[in-house]
Amino acid sequence: MIELKIDIDKKDKRDFMRRYQALYRYFRFNLVDYEIAETRKGYHIRLIIDFPFKVTSEEIVLLQLLLGSDWKREMLNYLRVKNGIEDWNKLFNVKYRIYKKGNKVKFRRISYERPTKSKL
Repeated sequence: MIELKIDIDKKDKRDFMRRYQALYRYFRFNLVDYEIAETRKGYHIRLIIDFPFKVTSEEIVLLQLLLGSDWKREMLNYLRVKNGIEDWNKLFNVKYRIYKKGNKVKFRRISYERPTKSKL
């Protein structure tokens, strides 16, 4: 089983659904579980998939890209994989901005994901 983490940067999920259906037609995988969380700009989608064959880390990056995940995120994921970074597939839950005010360092939450009742 593999976990796919897709970062969709728009509020419309139709493009993701078309890509998902096309991928399913070709690979006939088994969707074990999924989670959709709404973000400020779009959605974070986590899929647990049972593929009928072994999938490499590079292929996971490709599958995420084919499903419409943000291309910059997937480029960074590919570079993490190629450089041997173990925990390479990151998808944030909360994003913070760090800034300095005088001689103090402050953190401010700038975005977070909200669970949604959306279904695939």
